[in-house]
Order: sequence, then structure tokens, then C-alpha cells
Amino acid sequence: MKTAILGIDHIGIAVADLEKTLRFYTETLGLPADPIEDKPEQGLRIARVRVGDVQIELIEAQDWERTMQHYLPHKGPGVYHFGLRVADVDAAVADLERAQVPLVDHQPREGDNMRVAFLHPDAAQGTLIELVTYLKKEG
Repeated sequence: MKTAILGIDHIGIAVADLEKTLRFYTETLGLPADPIEDKPEQGLRIARVRVGDVQIELIEAQDWERTMQHYLPHKGPGVYHFGLRVADVDAAVADLERAQVPLVDHQPREGDNMRVAFLHPDAAQGTLIELVTYLKKEG
């Protein structure tokens, strides 16, 4: 792939009880966390825990079939996906399409001040990978 991979952006972990899991990461492990985000349009609640330059996304879903997890052979709690930070997600998707890599998102989508695209788990032997490029903040 011609587009540079800059590093691991985040690791997404599916959880059954967000509050209980968040207490483990913050109180037991002593890691800092952002407030819980409710995303009712997606049926998700997310808490982001910081470990150095990498975030751990703790993700609780009302229905896992409505998430990217429906592409995976297993559903429910556990490691869900990981995000790779790339210099240009649009160029990365174009590079991967030329290489005939299976993709979930042939067109990157925007959200939370970033553009993202998911590779299909078939591309990486069952691992769901998200490519992430942060948008420049205005002002």
C-alpha cells in the first residue's frame, strides 16, 4: 500500500456492561478515560480509555448485529477491531481496491472529527481493521 500507516490509533473491545468494564480500566488499572458517549442512532455506548498514544474503545451495543460485528464469525464481548491511523484514508482505500483487498467501506465515512473505512475481515484472516484519518480542526 502506498499510503503510509502512521501507527495504531485504537483497539475496540466489545463489552456487555460498560460501567463495570470502565471501572476496571479506570479504578483497577488506573487509566484515564473520557466520559461515556451515547450514540443512540447506532445503538452504541462508547468509553475511550487512553494508554499512551493509543485509545481503547470500550463498546456496548444494544444489538451486535447492527454493528460491524455482523461481519465477524463471533459476536459479543471480546476484542472487536483495531484502528490503524493512516495519512489519507481515501488514498488508502483506493490503494487497497487496486490490490483487490476485500473492503466493507469502498467510500470512507465521516464521524467524530475523522474519516474512516473498514476492511472486510476476510482481508486479514478474520480480523476487522478500521483505517482512520483525523480531520483538521477549524479555528
